[in-house]
Amino acid sequence: MNMVFSQPLFYIFFIYGASFLVMSYVVFHGIRNASAITLVTTYYALALFGLTHGTTELIDWIRFIVKITGNGEIEILKYLSQIFLIISFVVLLQFGVDLLTYRNENKRAFRLIPGILFLVFIVVLLIIKTNDIAKAGLIARHSFGFSGALLSGIALCSLANSMKAAVDSKVIKGLLVTAISFGVYAVVGGLIIQPIVGLPIQLFRAACALTIAISSFYILGIFKASE
Repeated sequence: MNMVFSQPLFYIFFIYGASFLVMSYVVFHGIRNASAITLVTTYYALALFGLTHGTTELIDWIRFIVKITGNGEIEILKYLSQIFLIISFVVLLQFGVDLLTYRNENKRAFRLIPGILFLVFIVVLLIIKTNDIAKAGLIARHSFGFSGALLSGIALCSLANSMKAAVDSKVIKGLLVTAISFGVYAVVGGLIIQPIVGLPIQLFRAACALTIAISSFYILGIFKASE
């Protein structure tokens, strides 16, 4: 086990996964004490993203431990990891779309887009006849992951701008920090899969996740804002 503890990725994967689980818990806590009902329904998707993506990274943490100890890949863990990954990124896109449209009932149809794109994704996998779950996960990362994180960042910026007069400045700062973190995550989590300047890409993803988890404590005020 000393070999495991000496590996930076052992800590990076754990922080990465735990951070999103913490974010999920904080958002669920905010939802339970909310008064802005319409906004609350939107944030269920963010909480679900944190839960599923955090689970993904903790499964990858276990996979990493298994590999380092010389036991090879466990296929069921690989499949679970990629299934949770795909689900999490689809849900993140759903959050971005929902948050951008939650005030406008005329745009409710746009909220069907993530589900429709997911069906298209399944059809594409069938057409290219892939049986490689890792390839499916990579396609989802580059499509749903990038667009979902980027759209979520844009939506959070828009929300911060619209709520400047209704909430405390700390809430606005929290929203902006979360928005920027999702914007960076769109690149390092949705597009880049190789190391950056010799550092594992998971380090940068974990930094984004940790920042989002910390900033989530500062945005709970949005759930008590007036509609």
